[in-house]
Amino acid sequence: MTHTERPPRCYLRTHRRVWGLTQRELASLMGFQSAAHVSRLENGKRAPTVESALACQVLFGIPPAAMFPHAYEAVEERVIRDVYERHSALGDTTSPSEMRKRELYSLALQRAIGSANATKGYDA
Repeated sequence: MTHTERPPRCYLRTHRRVWGLTQRELASLMGFQSAAHVSRLENGKRAPTVESALACQVLFGIPPAAMFPHAYEAVEERVIRDVYERHSALGDTTSPSEMRKRELYSLALQRAIGSANATKGYDA
């Protein structure tokens, strides 16, 4: 990692420390065998699994997208790119099933645009 690169954002360490948990204690609560797994999550060396992200939500009350924003943004970028391509490929179809898909894709794109507009200016 160069000096200009920032490590992936993850707020697991912050919340663990706020509540006075050790990595070993958190690992146990999350169902991991070792504290090393928590360390890898905290340092961005491993992406959270669905189970670990949900365990964090149960424990800390923080949604996965807020606890692991870098992971969320990577998934969002990939999915929205695919949604955009599929939405564009549908064109002016009139098939009921294709129209339903186009509606879903439009809603997903609107959410992504709304989300981007809501966070504009906060990452500067």
